[in-house]
Amino acid sequence: MLHNLKNIYDKLPKDKLKFLKYIPDRILFGKSYLKWKEKVSFDKSIIDKNLYDILSYAKKHTQYGKENIPKKFYIEESRKVLAELPLVSSYDIATNFEYYISDKFNKFNSYKTTTGGSGRNPTTILLSNESFGIEWSHMHNIWNLAGYDRVRDTKLTLRGKALKNNKLLEFNPIYNELIVDTFKVDRDNFKDLIKEIKKYNIKYIHGYPSLLKEYIEYFKYYNFVLNLNGVFLGSEGAAIQDKKQISEFFKCKVVHWYGQTEKVTLAVDEKMDGNFKIYTSYGYPRIIDGEIVATTFVNKAMPFINFKTGDGGEIFEDENYIYIKDIQSRRGKDFVYLNKDKKISTTAINLHSDIQNEILYYQIHQQDFGKVEIWLVKKETTKLKNEVLKQRFYNEIKEKLKDFELKIKIVNEKDLIRSHRGKFIFLVQELRDI
Repeated sequence: MLHNLKNIYDKLPKDKLKFLKYIPDRILFGKSYLKWKEKVSFDKSIIDKNLYDILSYAKKHTQYGKENIPKKFYIEESRKVLAELPLVSSYDIATNFEYYISDKFNKFNSYKTTTGGSGRNPTTILLSNESFGIEWSHMHNIWNLAGYDRVRDTKLTLRGKALKNNKLLEFNPIYNELIVDTFKVDRDNFKDLIKEIKKYNIKYIHGYPSLLKEYIEYFKYYNFVLNLNGVFLGSEGAAIQDKKQISEFFKCKVVHWYGQTEKVTLAVDEKMDGNFKIYTSYGYPRIIDGEIVATTFVNKAMPFINFKTGDGGEIFEDENYIYIKDIQSRRGKDFVYLNKDKKISTTAINLHSDIQNEILYYQIHQQDFGKVEIWLVKKETTKLKNEVLKQRFYNEIKEKLKDFELKIKIVNEKDLIRSHRGKFIFLVQELRDI
């Protein structure tokens, strides 16, 4: 239901919906938002109870839980039980979806979405409707670290969003944000973007770290700087020095967070020191063989337990909190290049349509500026003919890479390029002069 409402909203003329910015958060984000707003916490003392609750729930309502979780255990045994359970990968979910979903959810209280496909295999997952409000209660807690208020503060959003009708930007009233089509903006038309930005009282920027660094160069070129209260960085990794440079340029606080679409862990670096404090109300991460493996506390429709994020990192604790540091993300540090001056993060090259359900993997290859070839591995269950599959995939990705020469190729899984350790590589970047 939420997914359908979003599709309807996306098609409506935004200039007629400006009143939506004034809707109170408790109404806009649902009952779960207000309920969880008071439960958002970093306190590590609540982990055992939260683990016990989600393990007990999964045991009763999922096939994964019925086959793997003990019938009876005590709260203080929760971490030990977790350590003995099987690990779960994106591939497991893609190939055995029903095994992980809860029997308490259906199309009326949950919705399907995709993980975007960055890094590993594009995966469809199930989210509870209430997880929407839970997610926003945590996100607003993160943004509030820099004094943000949705109704009061308009933010500039720099992410992988393609706008229609050749527009450089569009106001989104429901989130009180000015969305920039970062695929279209370059040094030459940035002056037009500045002209439009000046019509708004922008106090915050929310975007990919790589785009912030690129746009800072544009701001310098046109000798224009926004007077900000904060910058929010998400979806990509960022070096401590990069965060400090962004903070120094805009003379404001920079808040960087780490999380996943699968909603298994969430953490925030509020001091720009690379130490991400974990929200223990949201999920519980561990490190197994150098990889972040996490368990959700917030999505009961598909309660992922021991989910392999594909990211690397280290975990440490102090008296009250748990932190992740040295995060090595499966995405966000790779780029495709239109030319030497224009690059696009692979985070923005993702899928959010039904074509996701027909593909097991896709891998991006680049050898020349402005040219990209994408290799597809189709699912055995797909009924689409190769040419139809390629064309539908092309149509969606071309929206994000409009100025690129784009070629789509269907391959077998064994044809994909892997690391020396056998791990799947999302981007095979072979440009030499970058």
